[in-house]
Amino acid sequence: MGEVLVLEKRVIYSPGTDYDALWKKIISELFEEFILFFAPDLYEAIDFGKGIVFLEQELHKVIIEHNKGKKIADKIVKVSLKNGEEKYVFIHIEIQGKKDPDFSRRMFTYFYRLFDRFQENIYSIAILTDLSKSNSPQPFQYSFYGTELMYRFNTYKFNEEDIPSLKKSTNPFAIAVLAGIYLHQTEKNYHKRYEVKKKLLKDFILTNPNLKSIYAEALFYFIDYLLYLPHELTKQLTKDLSINIEKEAKHMLYSEKIKEAPTLAEYFKTVREEGFEKGKMEEKRNLAAELLREGFSVEKVAKMVKLSLDEVKEIEASIHLNQPKS
Repeated sequence: MGEVLVLEKRVIYSPGTDYDALWKKIISELFEEFILFFAPDLYEAIDFGKGIVFLEQELHKVIIEHNKGKKIADKIVKVSLKNGEEKYVFIHIEIQGKKDPDFSRRMFTYFYRLFDRFQENIYSIAILTDLSKSNSPQPFQYSFYGTELMYRFNTYKFNEEDIPSLKKSTNPFAIAVLAGIYLHQTEKNYHKRYEVKKKLLKDFILTNPNLKSIYAEALFYFIDYLLYLPHELTKQLTKDLSINIEKEAKHMLYSEKIKEAPTLAEYFKTVREEGFEKGKMEEKRNLAAELLREGFSVEKVAKMVKLSLDEVKEIEASIHLNQPKS
C-alpha cells in the first residue's frame, strides 16, 4: 500500500471565503482527477481500481510535533501502487497564494521531516495560485564549508497556464484552475467577476451535457464559494441562472452537498418566498369567494380582502360558472 499525504497552508481571500478549505474539499471529492491533472506521471503509478482511503489523523503528528501545535497536515490518502510494492508515497501539496521568501525552505523542511520519520519516497508539488510572475520559488540550496545540498520540487503555476487550453480540457480541475485565475483577475471588480462567474457556471457546468454529475456538483460548489459576490449580485446571478438550473441541472436541487452554495441558497430562498406569496394570494381568493357567496358586494369584498375590483369580479364570474344548473 502507498499513503498520500496532502499538506496545505491556510489563507483567507474574499470576505467569507476560506480559499484553502475549498481546494481541500474538491481535492477530496475528485482526488483521482486531481492527480491526473497536476501529477500525470504519478497518476500512472497508482492503481485507483483498488480504491483510496482518506485518513484524517494518522500521520498529523509527523508535522505537528515539530510546529508547536500548529495544524499543518490536512489530508492523508491511502492508495495502492500498480507495481505491488508496499511502500509509502507522500504527496506534499502547498496551496501558495502569494510570494513567500521562505517558501522553498519550508518545502524542504516538510520533506526532511517526513523522510526522516518514514525513510520512503516523497513526491512534493507546490500549487502556486498567485498570478504574479515574480512568484517563482527556486530550489532550496544549502552550502557550508563543503556541506551542500539542493532540494527541487514540482510546481504548478497559475500564471503560466493557457486559458484557451484550460477551456478545452475535459479534466474538472482545468475549470477549477480557470476559476482560480479569474479570482485574481477580478479581485477589485465584482461586476467583472459576476460576468466570468456566470459564464463558468452556465457554459461549463449547467449546460455542459458531457460533464459528469459528480464533477458538476463539486465544481458548482467550488466556484460558487470561490468567486465571492456581494448579496445583490448573487441575487441577480440566481435570477439569470434559474432557468438553466431548472432545465439542464435540476438534479442539483436535490443534492444535499451543494444546496447551501450561495447561488442555490438564494434560489431556494426565492422559491420559498414565491410559494409563500402564492399561498397568501390563494387564501385571499378563497376568502373573497366565501364573502361573495354570503351576499357581500364586489366593492365591499375588494376592500375587505384587499384585492382589485377586477380580481373580485373574476372570482364572482368563476362562482357563477361553477354553480350547478337548475
